[in-house]
Amino acid sequence: MEGQGSRGQRVRLSITARRVRIEPSKKRRSYIRRLERVMKTCDAIVADPETPEDVKVKALAVLIRAVKVCYEIVTDVEVEQIEEKAEEIRRALEERRRRGQEPPQG
Repeated sequence: MEGQGSRGQRVRLSITARRVRIEPSKKRRSYIRRLERVMKTCDAIVADPETPEDVKVKALAVLIRAVKVCYEIVTDVEVEQIEEKAEEIRRALEERRRRGQEPPQG
């Protein structure tokens, strides 16, 4: 493909197509395993009687989203976002528990 540049210069563009092997089923299996780990984490948070209600609600929302994504076409971005949110909830819960176990300062 040829065209004219801004100063009358000739510009040549060459595009070469390569064959790329994409294995969506392999990627999907990986995503499903990752989502299963997220669901297991969220399920444990929800099942724990010591988990505060507001944290349970957040964990349930992530759990529902993970299940929904399992039935849709999964992309790596969605899985990463769900993992990040679940990890955020887990860390917040650990922090709450740690604060609750600390002796009062004063």
